[in-house]
Order: sequence, then C-alpha cells, then structure tokens
Amino acid sequence: MSSKNLRSDARRNRDAVLATAMRVLGQKPDASIQEIADASGVGRTTVYRNFPAREDLVRALFAVVVEEQRAIVAAAVAQGGTSAEILRRLGPEILAVGERYRFLDVHRDLVTEDPHERPGPEDPLLTWLTAAHESGAIRAGLPPHWAYAMVRALAVGANEEVAAGRVSPAEAGRLLGETLVRTFAT
Repeated sequence: MSSKNLRSDARRNRDAVLATAMRVLGQKPDASIQEIADASGVGRTTVYRNFPAREDLVRALFAVVVEEQRAIVAAAVAQGGTSAEILRRLGPEILAVGERYRFLDVHRDLVTEDPHERPGPEDPLLTWLTAAHESGAIRAGLPPHWAYAMVRALAVGANEEVAAGRVSPAEAGRLLGETLVRTFAT
C-alpha cells in the first residue's frame, strides 16, 4: 500500500518502520522483523500490517532509495549551471546514496521491477538528459536513454570500487563526477 493512501498516524508508523529498518539492516543485514519492530517502537503486528513479508519490507526500502536518488538529481538540476557543473555535483551525490544503502545489495534478487531499468518520463535524470540532449549540452551521439543507462552503470562500477577498497568514497564520488563530465558534457 502506498504511504500516500494512509492516515497520518499509519503513515508515521510506516515511515518509522522504514527509517528504522534502514538503520538496523545497515548494521545487521539479517535482523528479524521483531528486532526492527522493537527498534522502531511499533508492534510487530504493525510492521506486518504494512509489510506482510520481509521481502515486502525490503522492496519498500528499495523504493525509498529510488525516491532519494530522484530527489538528489532534481536538486542538482534545480541548482542550475552548465551540464558539466550538474554532472560534477551528481557524481558524489549518487555515490553517497550507493554507499548509504549498500546493505541492500544482497537483496537485489527481490527487486522484480527496477524503475531504473525502464525509467518513465517523470524520472528527473532522464528528463534532464533529454533536455540537455535537445539543447546540445550533452554529446549529440548519445541518446538520452543510452546516457541514462551509462550513468547508472558508471555509478554501480564506482560503488563496486569503493566496496573493493580500491578507492575511498570521496575519491570515487569525485572521479564519478569527472567521468560523467568527460563522457557526456559538450
């Protein structure tokens, strides 16, 4: 059930469970629903009412990550600037989201519909890439859907480099931003 359709107290409970699950699972990926309920201050039945199975909770966490990523892109674009400035801002921000939610990587198999695989017209990154493509602010030979997929792939690669210990998160964010600029900006 979407949090938009819930009463305000039910929405607060759902949001508390999601925030707590992010924190608890980030520290202990195999934490039980009972541990998450205890840490969130709501009863286990409340957790199960919102998330009938652990998989439902994890899928909801992935949705939170997608919304955060979209908000980050929207904020970077709203600040304005050249395509290079926007892409440089996006690098560290995108990397930070991947780092913050790395614990979800072990649950990738639960994502049946990844909104990044088929972004809709409301996706802020695809919207910006399309406008930048049309205005000549990104390389003409790179269609927006291709650029979108490559931004995503580069971000995954940057997060993997951090996870392997070959680069620090700060350096990976900077390098990702610079790679995005050199790859896409005109």
